[in-house]
Amino acid sequence: MNQERRQYFRINGKVAVDYKVITEDEMQHGRLPTQFQVSPFFLLLTQLHEFSHDNSYQLRKIAQKDPMVASYLENMNNKIDAIAHAIAKSDVEFENLSAQEINLSEGGLSFFSSEAIPVNSYLALKVVFEDTYTGLLLYGQVLYSGEQEEDGQYKIGVEFSDLPESSRLIVARYILTSQSRERQQSDEQY
Repeated sequence: MNQERRQYFRINGKVAVDYKVITEDEMQHGRLPTQFQVSPFFLLLTQLHEFSHDNSYQLRKIAQKDPMVASYLENMNNKIDAIAHAIAKSDVEFENLSAQEINLSEGGLSFFSSEAIPVNSYLALKVVFEDTYTGLLLYGQVLYSGEQEEDGQYKIGVEFSDLPESSRLIVARYILTSQSRERQQSDEQY
């Protein structure tokens, strides 16, 4: 197992996953998979996170010069995020996706599939975080495909390929939020 992948924080969480086996050539045609039919709103929250990340430096500079303007801009950003969440919540469709417990890091994920997928296969992945309704379209390569389990499922391990920075940030934020939630629940039990 690649030591570099083990350096990422990992979390178990409930996420909706769909995949399509593709060729390496198909993966080279674009930064995001085109194998899924998605509405224009599917990636809305991802795009807004990317804009927020791109603008964070400028907002910090504005805050140093004029905190009132920075506060106003931050409030406008929060309004846009609230609208986007409402649109995404009403638009993201789960009928073709089944939420399942996965293991996730910034380097990849493992999930269960009803079919074995050959090691080194390339995948187009559609991932939806149900708690935030954020959708990601990603590429990956199968690192392992476990033996069939009692329930007929196969555990599939995938390493992300050419993960866009905006997607990496969303995955990282999901992991940190999940870890924080777990710590809070653990503290409440004691």
